[in-house]
Amino acid sequence: MDEQKTNCEENDSEPTDDNTTAKQLVSSDGESKVIPAADESGANAASSNTSSESVRACALCNCVERSLHGQRELRHFGPFSERPTLKPSASPLPQPGNDDLSSIGFSDSPCLTALLDDSGCWVHYWCAVWSEGVKQTEDEELENVDKAVISGTQRICAYCKRLGATIQCHAEGCSRFYHFPCSAASGSFQSMKQLVLLCLEHIDKAEELGEESWCAVCDSAGELTDLLFCTGCGLHYHAACLEIGATPIQRAGWQCPECKVCQTCQPGEDSKMLVCDACDKGYHTFCLQPAMDSLPTDPWKCRRCRVCMVCGVRGLVLPGSAQWFDNYTVCEGCQHHRSSVCCVCSKAANPSVALQCCSMCH
Repeated sequence: MDEQKTNCEENDSEPTDDNTTAKQLVSSDGESKVIPAADESGANAASSNTSSESVRACALCNCVERSLHGQRELRHFGPFSERPTLKPSASPLPQPGNDDLSSIGFSDSPCLTALLDDSGCWVHYWCAVWSEGVKQTEDEELENVDKAVISGTQRICAYCKRLGATIQCHAEGCSRFYHFPCSAASGSFQSMKQLVLLCLEHIDKAEELGEESWCAVCDSAGELTDLLFCTGCGLHYHAACLEIGATPIQRAGWQCPECKVCQTCQPGEDSKMLVCDACDKGYHTFCLQPAMDSLPTDPWKCRRCRVCMVCGVRGLVLPGSAQWFDNYTVCEGCQHHRSSVCCVCSKAANPSVALQCCSMCH
């Protein structure tokens, strides 16, 4: 029986930070080492090989530098002149999260000696500058980042319920804190000019900011909960005005049409840009592995957003050459099994017996 391809005429995979970019490890003696980055299924095993090494990740959101959530670059802060005396601990630093929203932050209070040592710490720029208590000097240096990291180890994010949250709702009396990616994913309002966050309960106060809360398309505040925040320019757009969704994965690290860049070459040649139908992130056709010769006519999903509804396997776990079916909801293995098993008796077909195919569910 012939197998019908759906949305997968080209086999492709994004050469992302997880599978093509080498990660730098900083050992206890200060020397940098480079190892191949593990993919999602590898669970960054390199970080647990030895307690003297740790993958360079943000001390607040626990994501690596090339994250898809718009935190900008990792910056080193410190060394700090005043630092609390921290007891040595054998507990390893939690493994850095991938770009799944479920892995942002820390499930347990992280080892402070690993997050904040004598040399300082690594924090994404946006994670730092939005944090409660962090101040920017006239020469654009950030102060009190170390205090934010320490306080974050005791603060639970109101969205993901994990530690490392340092961005507080601006409404008076509100005690909600968020990670930077979670603030967008939760649907909170963010003002880049004033570095103000308003949680969903207090989002109506965004109207007091005037044009800051207006949609760049319709020039009105409209439905505030429908606004998407661009991590590039800081403008807001109603999802309805752009005729796109407003799911948490789309909101986190969202870029408007003017700011959207390829998540692989960031930024690069502005041509042949594919936009994922699920997360709205952009990729060049020639940055995929293998590269695609042309733009597909059907909706397309990046590897991070492909999940088989039959076996649950995720796209990043499979090789880039793997084919997908039914709008990227059925992996190659499950499709092969489905096409060789009778839907009535669930038995494999005898090679000499031809299976009848339904034109609707094939």
